[in-house]
Amino acid sequence: MERQRWLPLEANPEVTNQFLKQLGLHPNWQFVDVYGMDPELLSMVPRPVCAVLLLFPITEKYEIFRTEEEEKIKSQGQDVTSSVYFMKQTISNACGTIGLIHAIANNKDKMHFESGSTLKRFLEESVSMSPEERARYLENYDAIRVTHETSAHEGQTESSSPSSSQPHSSHCRTKASSLCHHASLPWGKRSHVDPAKATSPSLRLRRWRPFLRLPSMGLHSVAPSIDEKVDLHFIALVHVDGHLYELDGRKPFPINHGETSDETLLEDAIEVCKKFMERDPDELRFNAIALSAA
Repeated sequence: MERQRWLPLEANPEVTNQFLKQLGLHPNWQFVDVYGMDPELLSMVPRPVCAVLLLFPITEKYEIFRTEEEEKIKSQGQDVTSSVYFMKQTISNACGTIGLIHAIANNKDKMHFESGSTLKRFLEESVSMSPEERARYLENYDAIRVTHETSAHEGQTESSSPSSSQPHSSHCRTKASSLCHHASLPWGKRSHVDPAKATSPSLRLRRWRPFLRLPSMGLHSVAPSIDEKVDLHFIALVHVDGHLYELDGRKPFPINHGETSDETLLEDAIEVCKKFMERDPDELRFNAIALSAA
């Protein structure tokens, strides 16, 4: 049976917040951009933060690391609380939606849902399922699929510069492959940065949208095809029962990254993001958004 393939969802705060609103989530929590790793730039993120979504490129170096990490954990074991909501990914191009589900499901007690919320119903109906069962349940959950497709279409943006219409080539895969959409220039270590100046091109993260080419002046997008390949993937970092978990539907289980708290989640999650970047020092395509109290 052919694997399902969805239209890629653009991973930026405007699209993710609208998507969650359409799924019936009250906007008392909103996704915001993380402009960099320096304390000055992290201080611009509204607190508290209850989840961080990281977009990163799937490269040969990362795939080698991923295999070694899985073998090490299977050999040595790890502690994972049963409170973690985790699901596998079986739908191509669905990493954005699965990242959002992981972020909301593991903070459900903090969220306010509208009456008849599609997302709340999905979480309640799937709470007792295994990660594999949740994946299959999502495959047949038309209400989320339709909302995903609507948001994917609405997320396409155009700049005032029409000169560069060539798409950025990428790939969204489900097993040993990749999945997503919204990249940036790297977070480099900087000397003191005045937050008021942090929006200048030399200081802030420059965001690439999915299937966008970054020309010398402005951004221009083209409508992505369901069959278009992307080489970027989206994961969630969440706090559950005092520990920081990496939730990636391509992996067989959550990854425990050690202790954290509601107060330190953003900084602890960014330390994990730094490790992703250090494994691929020549790569520029990393970005993060944080789920913050509105």
